[in-house]
Amino acid sequence: MMARFELPPRRLVSKVFQERGRPDVAMIDVFPIKDGERLHVVFEASNSPWRQGVFVRTDRFLIVDGMKCPSVELWRDTAPETVTIECHTYNGLLHLHNVWDSGTGSDSQAWSSGMLVEELPAGRRYRCNDIGFDTNFDKLVFRIERVSGPE
Repeated sequence: MMARFELPPRRLVSKVFQERGRPDVAMIDVFPIKDGERLHVVFEASNSPWRQGVFVRTDRFLIVDGMKCPSVELWRDTAPETVTIECHTYNGLLHLHNVWDSGTGSDSQAWSSGMLVEELPAGRRYRCNDIGFDTNFDKLVFRIERVSGPE
């Protein structure tokens, strides 16, 4: 029997950035949602030689471009600038973190990866780092915006 992965109930911060005086770097963010709520993922910018993207998941499922899936990776170079996600959840939480591909496939949660999270009136902006501590957190910049409540 396979062990079930438990999603965190709140934002997980980077311990290695915390040790370096940056307690504000999130490894995984947890965004409160309602069952059936629609969100936009909006890609704003990237500054990396590698592919950059975002991994999104709930405890139930997502509907993206008419497809039902447990989670989704959205890549800035292949996804539209704005992607609509319909979120279905029991616990009211959307989990997300940055991903990248340096040529060997999708990678995430590296020792020095993470996101700076900015609260916005209708959502949040994420400024991401893939690897390395000498960073401006500009490898990928995207935001999550609330579009509507459940239909």
